[in-house]
Amino acid sequence: MYEWREIRGFIRVAKMPFKFHLKKSRQYNVVSKNQYVICVELLDSSSIECTLSIDSSGQECLNNVTQRIGLGQPEFFGLRYICCHGTPSLRWIDMDKPLKKQLEKDAKSFTLYLRVMHYITDIQFIQDDITRLHYYLQLKNDVLEEKIHCNSRQACLLVGYSMQAEFGDYSTEKHTIDYFKQCVFFANDVIKTEPGGQDSLLHTAICQYKSLANVAQSTAEELYISSVMQLEGYGNETFTAKDSSNNKVILGISVNGIMVAYSSTQTTQFYRWRDISNVINHKKTFRIECQLEGEEAKQFVFTESRDAKYIWRLCIAQHTFYMQYQERRPLERSNGYFDNETNDPGEQAISVNLDNRTVDNHTRWTSYNDLSTSPYPAVVSVSSTDINNLRALLPSYRPAPDYETAIQMKYKNGGNPPQPYYANQSAIVGSDISCLLGNVVNHNRY
Repeated sequence: MYEWREIRGFIRVAKMPFKFHLKKSRQYNVVSKNQYVICVELLDSSSIECTLSIDSSGQECLNNVTQRIGLGQPEFFGLRYICCHGTPSLRWIDMDKPLKKQLEKDAKSFTLYLRVMHYITDIQFIQDDITRLHYYLQLKNDVLEEKIHCNSRQACLLVGYSMQAEFGDYSTEKHTIDYFKQCVFFANDVIKTEPGGQDSLLHTAICQYKSLANVAQSTAEELYISSVMQLEGYGNETFTAKDSSNNKVILGISVNGIMVAYSSTQTTQFYRWRDISNVINHKKTFRIECQLEGEEAKQFVFTESRDAKYIWRLCIAQHTFYMQYQERRPLERSNGYFDNETNDPGEQAISVNLDNRTVDNHTRWTSYNDLSTSPYPAVVSVSSTDINNLRALLPSYRPAPDYETAIQMKYKNGGNPPQPYYANQSAIVGSDISCLLGNVVNHNRY
């Protein structure tokens, strides 16, 4: 026989094999000196909150967000914040440095924005449904905010794709002009240039929408993305500076290279990464050096040294993505491209080499050498058409016979070795196509 007090004691031990150390309030508070909560706005305008430690890096925060929303290709994305210095502007978080320190120094608030940082030039690079959706939302925002420019005809085409992607097939009863007036589909400049205003644009867009019946919504997203890739301003992050003659210029940094637009003369120059040998930053100046024969170096001056340094780091980040992603390797973030800037005029600048990234303490210039030299071999990119052609070169499928049939065929052939029997092409294409890729010409390189 056991007394009740003994049994009760046994139950307590079974349920509570360890002790909780609670504060006097007997409550556990998530926000402490070592932890904080940050809000991240997504591309669909919803928000999620992340609990981080004070030592958490920007990459940890990005991983937290992308895993929770199921984003399969986070290498295209980054986190932005509103900079509190000078005119409010969006800046990219340095993924390798503690997030909290960056925000305390430069950010207007503890709110981050998940955005596309690295744009691509081929829709085939997007392999994930959630990634495609967020990429589509980013491009739609870029068009509405007039970062990407289009005329009224192009805008109606894009809106038709957008309607099919978001609402499915056209319905006569539901999808009227009055219904779509509740949504924002056109940029203000496009509406102003159309004589009939928004109603005329919506009418044209709905006609385009009707023609897309039975087109899958995912396909409509791809059509939208592919169309926007052809427009002016796609993938460019622009900054204002002055050239050596004190003329105002607009610098556009993209995955393909650097654009220099002169507003006074309406001329534009573009320097591809493979033609650029070096980008240099020194205090308020930013310099582009080319390896093309007869091409002189271009130098630009910014109002603040932190702006010149930030653009220099952005160039490095975009060039690194250009070199690494066309190899179809997982992206590895480079170190310190967006670390905390300083306005100290006596700051000792560093020299960064692409091959070994050594530090030269004898120079006062910040340089990114040998941009034109690729440490990677040539790229082979295979389209779906090429894959089908390669599969045609493989042996056709023939089901393997049973044992008795194989024996009969063996002796029927007079002892000659039997003909080989192959598995289904889909089972061997992964291993056998790789042997054929050496003869494929890459048509999709940047």
